Amino acid sequence: MTDEKGAPLWTSLFGERREARTPPAPWYKNEAGVWKGLSWPLPACDEEPWEERHYVALDVETTGLNAETGNIVEIALVRFFFDNEGALNEEDRFSTLINPAATIPAQASRIHGITNEDVANAPLFKDLAKKIADTCNQRVIVGHNVLFDIGFLEKEFWRANIEAEFQECADTFGMAKLAFPSMPSYNLGKLAFAIGLGSDAQHRALGDALTCMRLFAASIRVLTNNC
Repeated sequence: MTDEKGAPLWTSLFGERREARTPPAPWYKNEAGVWKGLSWPLPACDEEPWEERHYVALDVETTGLNAETGNIVEIALVRFFFDNEGALNEEDRFSTLINPAATIPAQASRIHGITNEDVANAPLFKDLAKKIADTCNQRVIVGHNVLFDIGFLEKEFWRANIEAEFQECADTFGMAKLAFPSMPSYNLGKLAFAIGLGSDAQHRALGDALTCMRLFAASIRVLTNNC
């Protein structure tokens, strides 16, 4: 969930000061537990061909901004790959509400529309942790402001005592800033519409993950033309 400049809407929701900052890196690698931003074109041009890799688009809705104190209330994972001709193929999708075992603040519900009543009978994250880890492992995680989603996912894995095996993630915000410069908005849904992509982005996890998958495909095709 992002504002016009692509930053998470949580920042305005909770009244946090948004200072000028550089856009996210287009790609990250995990080095000794720290996500290190990589400059383009290293990730897709200098290593394993991007068309031969496997990906999973991730989006989470949460109780707040801070992964240390917040929880996931909805998660969507869309696994995808590219065929021999470079066409995007969705492999499968998984989406579910999650009971955060905590109260969802009213401010958060106003953004994603998920209430305490909605998640009352939903599974706990720990009951889904292995399935989620198996879905993500050995794949490049793709998200819009992906480190926000990754931060919550890693914290939930830690609480569930599950070790995830993913070491790379791609940020469609950072990629889109390079592939489609000077756009009036880098909000996920508005950006997808502006460049002619189908958009399901409605600040719910599955719609945002599907839109993110399409934006990744569009961005990487533009960027790798310059390899």
